[in-house]
Amino acid sequence: MILFHALPDDLPASQTVPLWRRALRPVLTLGVLALGLWFSRHHLSGLNPADLWASIAALTPLQWLVAVLATAGAFLCVAGQERAIVQHLGYRIDPAHGRGAAMAAAAVSQTLGFGPVVGAIVRRRLLPDLTTAQSFAISAAITLFFFAGLGLLLLALIAIHPIHPLRDEARVLLVVCSVIGATVALLPWRSFMGVAKPPVFTVLRLVLWVGLDILCLGLAFWMLLPQEATPPFLQAMPVFVMALGVGLASGSPAGTGPFEATVLSSLPDVDQSGLVAGILAFRLVGYALPAAVGAVWALAGRHILSAPRLPVLDPVAPCPKMLSTLQRAEVQLARQALLALLSAPGGAVWLTGRLPGLRAFVGDPVGAGGPKAMTVAALDLCRAEGRGAFFYKTGPATAAVLRRQGLTVRPIAREAVLNPQSFALTGPARAGLRRKLRHAAQAGVVVTEPARLPLDDMAQVAALWAARQGAERGWSMGRWDREYVAGQRVMIARDATGRLVGFVSFHACRGEWVLDLIRATDAPPDGTLYALIVGALQIAKAEGVGRLSLAAVPLRDLGLPGLLAPLVRRGLRRTDGLVQFKQAFAPRWERRYIAARGPLRLALGGLLVFWAIHRPGPRPSPVLRGTAWRRRPAESV
Repeated sequence: MILFHALPDDLPASQTVPLWRRALRPVLTLGVLALGLWFSRHHLSGLNPADLWASIAALTPLQWLVAVLATAGAFLCVAGQERAIVQHLGYRIDPAHGRGAAMAAAAVSQTLGFGPVVGAIVRRRLLPDLTTAQSFAISAAITLFFFAGLGLLLLALIAIHPIHPLRDEARVLLVVCSVIGATVALLPWRSFMGVAKPPVFTVLRLVLWVGLDILCLGLAFWMLLPQEATPPFLQAMPVFVMALGVGLASGSPAGTGPFEATVLSSLPDVDQSGLVAGILAFRLVGYALPAAVGAVWALAGRHILSAPRLPVLDPVAPCPKMLSTLQRAEVQLARQALLALLSAPGGAVWLTGRLPGLRAFVGDPVGAGGPKAMTVAALDLCRAEGRGAFFYKTGPATAAVLRRQGLTVRPIAREAVLNPQSFALTGPARAGLRRKLRHAAQAGVVVTEPARLPLDDMAQVAALWAARQGAERGWSMGRWDREYVAGQRVMIARDATGRLVGFVSFHACRGEWVLDLIRATDAPPDGTLYALIVGALQIAKAEGVGRLSLAAVPLRDLGLPGLLAPLVRRGLRRTDGLVQFKQAFAPRWERRYIAARGPLRLALGGLLVFWAIHRPGPRPSPVLRGTAWRRRPAESV
């Protein structure tokens, strides 16, 4: 049986490797091996094979056991690295299959040499749904991050070494690298040469996995050295890390030659027979044994594991017809590109967005199937992506399903809901609203839904509002954009002079309107915003709409217990005015919830959502532009 094909089946003919290059590779490998052995000749010339075998035989069972366990831990870290890369690249891979493929690819490739190429071929064999280009992309990313992490770890180890001659230089370089990394992370660009910049959280995950990987391998190596003359672990690690990097960069099988030369020349005070015996034992535990297991897995892994369990939720592009027929208007946030729609085979959709390490599901699923089937599909998707699931602003029915699934559920907000068909200005609960409307009428405020939106005037109002508020929020909240607003239902207010003093916009579908933007000048006439909402209610009633939402406001304490509640209450004082504004309409208040697997992930998800809303980054272009969405003309007048 052939384990590897010379070239993957789907590699384009234009990428076929010339014959001279294929002949050059083994020649270079042999040259590297010979050069490494030549540099080690003084250390190897006086060795007695009997002494080597005696040193290997002297290794205790505990040393062998710790080395094997540390090596296993290193390969689990390799799987973690690959999972982070796959997640960033957006490939859907079953976690169990992906984990096995990652460890097998690493085990075989590091032993045979030319790691990225061999690893990509092994991965492609075990994960046939990946294209060759995708497999090579994973290998390239892992190689890049591994060597970057190895270099940073080497600098850190030298920086903390008590007597290393390059300790001061390493500290300076470590600070410089940290400053460069922080600068790159803060730069606004999101891609470079077509490659998306990974989020800071992803980079930190990779640095952690690479560091643990190398430390585990170093522990395995250190445990197999003669303990009576070997330096302490942290002092021996710089030697091992440097030797590992030189060996892997050489491309020779298992780094043979350069690895030995580096170790032997850097540890001249250690008994050479014991040192070479330790290297041989490490070759057995860290390379030969994993390579044998990896080769077997490459041949039989797909037959051992059950069929891949891939999620049933797939991305779906928003289109006007689909969005207008859904029974939840807020899914139209997908038009603004920071959030997207996932669709199940039965046609149900869920608004979702990626956060560092998490996938957030916003609101409730819409369509056939109900919340139970969709929550199971959502959790399966997150499991396949290697992300945690976070549910934001779900209703009571979905929250109950999530609670039965074992997730931690907490109330987070209240949504103000009105029924345009039964809404009336009468009653003591709306006395304040009637007073505001009288003030607006006395000031000559006129509210209309124009056939042609005054987009230039609206842009000026939006700019004044943003300057007064500091910045627009985003992610699950709409932001001003001419094309985006042109696809909404918009009410505008003009004062007695005809000047535009405010506007509101709504997501609208067949049975529901949801308030999105509220924008006003610095000093609009009293009651203007109240008049805008009442005008929208009147039009929604005429069109038979049964639900108009004024959107949600956070709970005063965000549902937090104990001493945290007063602190949060103090931080949310700015929302008191918004609550008072919505309360004037005497709405029905509906609870909204957040949910995640465990309180720590719940807290992390809440913080990430808060950051995404308050620091949304550059404003994206709408997925659906208003001219393709709105029946009425949208040009300026």
